[in-house]
Amino acid sequence: MSPPKLTPELLKRFFVAASMRRWNDQACPVEFSELDKQAHKAMVAILLAKHSLERVDYSRLITYFCFEFLNRVVLTDIKPPIYYKLLDTHRQALADYVLEEIQEEVKGYALFKDLHTYLCYPPKDLESALLHAAHHYVSAWEFSLIYDFNPRMYGVQEIKDSLDNALLLDGQYLSQVPHLKLLASMFAQLRFQKRWSQTPRVPATSVLGHTLYVALCAFLLSFDLGACESMRINHFLGGLFHDLPEILTRDIISPIKHGVKGLDAYLKEIEAQEMENKLLRYVSVEFKEDLLYFTQEEFANRYRDPQSQAIHQVGLDTLWQTYNHDQYKSVCGTLLKVCDQLSAFIEAKMSIAHGVRSDILVRGAHNMLDQYASLSLHGIDIGALFRDFACDGS
Repeated sequence: MSPPKLTPELLKRFFVAASMRRWNDQACPVEFSELDKQAHKAMVAILLAKHSLERVDYSRLITYFCFEFLNRVVLTDIKPPIYYKLLDTHRQALADYVLEEIQEEVKGYALFKDLHTYLCYPPKDLESALLHAAHHYVSAWEFSLIYDFNPRMYGVQEIKDSLDNALLLDGQYLSQVPHLKLLASMFAQLRFQKRWSQTPRVPATSVLGHTLYVALCAFLLSFDLGACESMRINHFLGGLFHDLPEILTRDIISPIKHGVKGLDAYLKEIEAQEMENKLLRYVSVEFKEDLLYFTQEEFANRYRDPQSQAIHQVGLDTLWQTYNHDQYKSVCGTLLKVCDQLSAFIEAKMSIAHGVRSDILVRGAHNMLDQYASLSLHGIDIGALFRDFACDGS
């Protein structure tokens, strides 16, 4: 049994983004975290891609996103106007610094071999343009709340004008989504739904940030597991959108969902109705099918029939032995469930490490460790991720 290449250090690097405050030099009506912004950006980027008139390479899009996310986490202390000026004169030096900071954390994945080149010589392809458009759109969405809260503060109008100009340049991509404003705002609702809502916790991560954390873990572990390209893509998208129905139902805690007989199944029915009425009717047919695939039975092991497009659930071993091929567009729901629990485990352990603990956090972390510490999946010691966090005192 092999250990995963996903290291505790990289998991912590991702989690740091939850503590990074955005717009911290402005009067903000709410707190904006970098993890939430990146999750919102990822959702909008996929939304733009699914409505694009050109063919999108989703592996490339997700890889670029990972590069930009890590770059942002490492260089977060530099204000955007200064950062863009530094790029004109010190682009390679900044790329060198980013690579030096994270190279030990990412060295197990060939995915990151082009990170330095990407940062030094940004591509000018469709995938990069979609990410930039999503970045500007989400930044403008955040700043619209700040602007409405205090439009007369020094520099506010200048920032708004800059963002408005960026959106004009991105117009060819943004205009292809008929209900972009509505959909992006609905995705953003997950920013305001806090996880572990029944207990204090630091940082108080949101459902939105959690979805990105699950997506990143599932995507990287897909390489460890030897998943085909379409499965890797689906694991990122499945992680990113698995909690989307909570826009409509809120995050109902597991003890209630599973403790009240029949409630979990009934909630699934309500979620399906609400998704159809309030969200799915605003997206393209292709994206609607994807969202249903990723939100209905989100933790089931499944594949699509290449001819009929019917969805079939299969056993875990059968999934890997028979359906780990691009044409089946498979999803390992077991992996997504483990990553969902890993995210919750790290949320609890990091809060405890920061000195904010409660019986709920301690019991929750203990129960998850008991359940997953010995888990192996397709020959990979997934439990090592849980044991590593348990042993380092976090």
